Amino acid sequence: MLKRLNSLKYLTQKECIKMEHQFLPSYTLGEDAYDAVPKICGEFGKTAVIIGGNKARAAAEEELRKSCKGKLEITDSLWYGDDATFENADALKQHESVQKSDMIFAVGGGRAIDTVKKTAGEMNKPLFVFPTLASNCAPVTAVGAYYYPTHAFRSVWYAHRPSYHTFINTRVIAEAPTEYFWAGIGDALSK
Repeated sequence: MLKRLNSLKYLTQKECIKMEHQFLPSYTLGEDAYDAVPKICGEFGKTAVIIGGNKARAAAEEELRKSCKGKLEITDSLWYGDDATFENADALKQHESVQKSDMIFAVGGGRAIDTVKKTAGEMNKPLFVFPTLASNCAPVTAVGAYYYPTHAFRSVWYAHRPSYHTFINTRVIAEAPTEYFWAGIGDALSK
């Protein structure tokens, strides 16, 4: 089989033209990453809702709102829930501000981002991610890990693509608790 795959002369025409699609993540990195939000997100509409963890929103929301002022309207800021669950993702879909927004901004760590990833994916809304921790790959992948409300692992779920763009504010990441930085190193090594 390997020999066949390494030599095009053995592949049929159908095999040669078979195409798979993979969306690669795009990102902005730096202390001023949020300054790019209006230009990048403005192509997707005029309104956004912020969804994330309480600590994450406290760390990033003020600067994010400042970067959007007069260019994009942040219509609401919502807590994602206490874990990445299907139930929390479904509950977010019921919020009027989520339904009416042009796009969704996920702010936080892996579980918050995964919850919002499912919400945005099922609503066909553009998702933009603002990680506040360097502990996981959730901001730039299409896969999410989900749990039962009891916090036991449930399953993974795949969005049709990763976020449209990830804004990595290095100051926000640097100010996160150090145990999350070490968790990120462990996450990277485990793959």
